[in-house]
Amino acid sequence: MSGTAPMATDGGGSAAPPRGGFPGPVWRGFSGAVKAVNRLVGFLAGLMVVASCVIITNEVFWRYYLHRPHTWNLEVNIFLLVGATFLAAGYTQMHRAHVGTEVLQTIMSPRWNRRRILAGDILSALLCAFVAGMVLHYDWQAWSRDWTTDSTWAPPLWIPYTLIGVGLVLITLEYLVQIVEEIVLGGER
Repeated sequence: MSGTAPMATDGGGSAAPPRGGFPGPVWRGFSGAVKAVNRLVGFLAGLMVVASCVIITNEVFWRYYLHRPHTWNLEVNIFLLVGATFLAAGYTQMHRAHVGTEVLQTIMSPRWNRRRILAGDILSALLCAFVAGMVLHYDWQAWSRDWTTDSTWAPPLWIPYTLIGVGLVLITLEYLVQIVEEIVLGGER
C-alpha cells in the first residue's frame, strides 16, 4: 500500500494517467518529500538507538568498574530512545511494518481489506494529528517556561517533547499520503 501505485495502461502498453491525471506533479513532489524525510529520519532514529547503546555501555563501565557516577547517562538514554521511537514511526508506517491484524486479512476479501486499512489509516491519522497538536503545545510551554527535569543535571524538557511532536507530525503526514493515494489510486492497484 505504500509508495506509488503502477499506472494503468491504455491497452497499447503505454501508461495512461490514473483518474483525471492525478497524481499531479505537486502531489508527487509532496509525497516524495514526505517519504524522503521519513527515510532520513528513520535512519537518524537508528543512529539514536546506536548512540544510546554506546552511552549505556559507557555508563556501565564508569559506574561499575571505575565507581564513578554519571548523572546524565540515564536521561540522555531516555531522550534518545523516546525520540527514536517517535521519529521512526513515519518510516515504519511508510513500510506498513507495524504489527497488523493478519487474521482479518486472511478472511476478508481484498476490497474489504482495502476499506479496513483505509478506515484504520483515517482514524490513526486523526489520533496522531490530535496528539501531535497537544504535544507541540506542551512543547511550547516547556520552551517558554524553561521547564527542566528534576535531576541534578536538569536538561530542558522541550527536547523530548519536540522529538515526540516531530515524530507524530511525520507519521500523520505519512498517513495523509497513504490515505490520499488509497482513495485516488486504490482501485487501480
